[in-house]
Formats: sequence, structure tokens, C-alpha cells
Amino acid sequence: MLEKDIENLIASHPDEIFPGEGFNLIKQQYTIKGKRIDILFEDKLGRKVIVEVKRGILGMKASGQVLQYFGLLKEKFQDEFFELILVANVVPEIHKKPLEFIGITCVEVGTKKIQDLAKKYDYTLIEDTRKKGTTTSPELPEKDEEVSVWIFQANPKKWDIEEALRKNIKEFEWRVTAYKSDIEKGHLGIIWKSGKDAGIYAITRIECNPRIITLDPDEEDKFNRGLSQEKDLLRVELTVLKNMINKPILKSDLLEIEETKDLSIIKFANATNFPVTDRQWRAIAELL
Repeated sequence: MLEKDIENLIASHPDEIFPGEGFNLIKQQYTIKGKRIDILFEDKLGRKVIVEVKRGILGMKASGQVLQYFGLLKEKFQDEFFELILVANVVPEIHKKPLEFIGITCVEVGTKKIQDLAKKYDYTLIEDTRKKGTTTSPELPEKDEEVSVWIFQANPKKWDIEEALRKNIKEFEWRVTAYKSDIEKGHLGIIWKSGKDAGIYAITRIECNPRIITLDPDEEDKFNRGLSQEKDLLRVELTVLKNMINKPILKSDLLEIEETKDLSIIKFANATNFPVTDRQWRAIAELL
């Protein structure tokens, strides 16, 4: 599903997500000074409620957007009181506490909940209907799929990702060899270990657009098993949001699921970076 699916269902059926709040829709995609607010409600007390929707795992970047919308609306409607809400499929506790401390309510709405609502109200989820032909290399999905989840592959023969995660390393600098114009700051990164027990071992947030990053040799050598020592390569910074070293999602499990058996990492294992379609991410999120 796309963010648009979540937004549409919340706008049409707010009581399902915010029971007892008495939210009434003012407008979906409310525009102010060139910015578009996902949803603007009014609650039973007459307060305005700004709702910003994010697909996948909530990152701190979203707080900047909702605060900007608050500032623009407050400038226009100085006597109004506004509530701020961020909605995402997954809300990490590490982000929830600081956001709620500054007055932004965080609401977790899992993909199953959205699917159930779609079924209940006979809503057709937006899906990629493009027919894919035979190919010999991974292809980037159509732009309307809003690809914002990427797989970064770790070869254990060259780099000991398992040991790094066991030591609870929180930050990585990862080489980018493909899709350098499509991977962006704020997207999600899935760390995939290849070889024996291949699968998903961590979920991360991408902290910068791909750029030339010089590695700290002392840090890299701790887990290096023959990885290239080239220092100035195109890389991204990753922050671990969910360390799954004790309970990875294995390739063998993903092969049993219709939506994930065709992951690019499974079909074209020789590359380093792979896009994850919305359909595939929805299925993976169910397993987290």
C-alpha cells in the first residue's frame, strides 16, 4: 500500500483510528503557502487537528514537517488551538518519547489494520499494476510506487555484520553501488546478510543522500574480513532502528510468501543495493 491508502482510509473513517475523539474532516490535502497537509480535522471540542501520515517506520524527519504545518496554520489562524499527530505503520519507542515530549502525538497503525479497514469499507488499495517482463538485472519500480525502502547486502565473507549487530553497533556507513539518484535521506534501509542463514538482520534509517564518505579505519577493521579498503567511496550513513540479530527474517521464510519470494536480492544476489516495492515492504512489515 502507499501512504495515500493510509491517508484516504484515515480521512474517511477517523473513528476507526481515533475512537471517541469525534474527528470531523475539514479537508484532505489542505494547502497553505504551497505546502500540503495530509489531513486536517476538527475534534469534538472545536480544536483543529493536523495529521501527517508516513508509510513504514516513523522517523524524526516527519516532526519537522508537522511543525512547519503548525507554524503556517498558527500564523493564519492565531486564535485557533491545534493538535499535532503523526501516524505510521511502525512507531519506534526511541522516536515516540521525544516527539510526544514536544507535543506531537504518535499513533501506530499496522499494515494489517489498514488492510482490514480496506476490506471492511470495500476500499481498493493502490497497487502496482505494471506488468514486468523478463529481465536479467533489478529494475526500479514505477515512480508512483514511491520506493523508499532499500536493501543493503552484507557478505559475511568480507564483513562480519552478525558480530557488529551482537555488539549493538547503532551506526553504519554503507557503500552505494546502484540507485544513487533514488536513495534519499529519510528512506529505510534493510540490512541483508548473504550466505548461510541469509535474510534480514536489521532495519535502519538512511541519514544522508549518497555521498563520498571517508571511513574510519579503526572502526571498519574491527569487523573486516577482506572488504575493500578503499576509503573515499559513495556511501550512506545508516542508523539501526530495529536490531534483529536474535530473530532475523530468513530468506527461507521469505521464499514461502507470495509477495516476497520475488525480492530483487533473491533474484539477483550479486549486487549490493536493491529496491523494495510497496507490496514487498507491506509483507515484510507484517513479520517485524
